[in-house]
Amino acid sequence: MRAVNLLPKDARPGSRWATIGRGASTRRVLGGSGIAAGVLALAFAGLTVHQRGVVEDRRSSLHDVETRLVAAQARAAAVQAAQAASVARLAALRTIVSQRVAWETVLRDLARVLPGPVFLQSLAATSPTPTAAATTGAAPAAAATPGAVPTGFTVTGSADSQVQVALALDRLALLPWLSNVTLQQSVRGGGDTNTPVQFTIGASLSSTGGR
Repeated sequence: MRAVNLLPKDARPGSRWATIGRGASTRRVLGGSGIAAGVLALAFAGLTVHQRGVVEDRRSSLHDVETRLVAAQARAAAVQAAQAASVARLAALRTIVSQRVAWETVLRDLARVLPGPVFLQSLAATSPTPTAAATTGAAPAAAATPGAVPTGFTVTGSADSQVQVALALDRLALLPWLSNVTLQQSVRGGGDTNTPVQFTIGASLSSTGGR
């Protein structure tokens, strides 16, 4: 029986491909593997260093953003504090203006409405204090005292007769910044009818006095 070689032609003895790789030593194989492993290690190390650099850059950017944010918040706080101070000053100014009474106008109005035969001898008045309704802008409770708690207003004087005193009382009641005008006293000095009548009139003065 004839023997049959089942090996492929390339692997049969005498083929030029059969000797390829037989001369490669174990040292060469291990050396090539080491070089490949070294290349991979260097690539991994380079990638790690690159990623660390990216992380550090992002951390630095985040720190810069946080620093700018803190500075912006500080500037905003300063602006808000200045606005609050301006609002407080404006409120104080409004309070002062609401408390102010134009006394020159008050005296001019008194001289305009009082009858000719009536003469004032003294005037006592106190600047009113605005109520909470006036400072908050709410509507006043009564038209006669808009936005203020009425305070004392007293005049004393003399007139030729009780009729002139009554006329002076009516004229004072016409002034918009006076309310509750009342006659507190009216007497004629002595028994002579030619003696002037001494009177005292009281009223309430609102914060709109003279305005």
